[in-house]
Amino acid sequence: MTKKPAVTFNMTDRGELREGAYADICIFNPDTVIDRGTFTDPIQYPDGIEYVMINGEFAVKKGEHTGVRNGAVLRKKGKEVIK
Repeated sequence: MTKKPAVTFNMTDRGELREGAYADICIFNPDTVIDRGTFTDPIQYPDGIEYVMINGEFAVKKGEHTGVRNGAVLRKKGKEVIK
């Protein structure tokens, strides 16, 4: 799910779990995951997402947001990915 786009966009340090790569991991329960956002109140955390790790730090732990905002916008310039 993540390796093919990473290869397509020449992101050699993303898309797989290995030493030296950026770790973006989401652990969820497929039986309980549900979006809580509505048309009138769209900004809601989903249920069933147990852990989210972004660039090696927990953004969600035991179903609760940790306050960590460790992501980055990735832009492509030529053949390089720029953070």
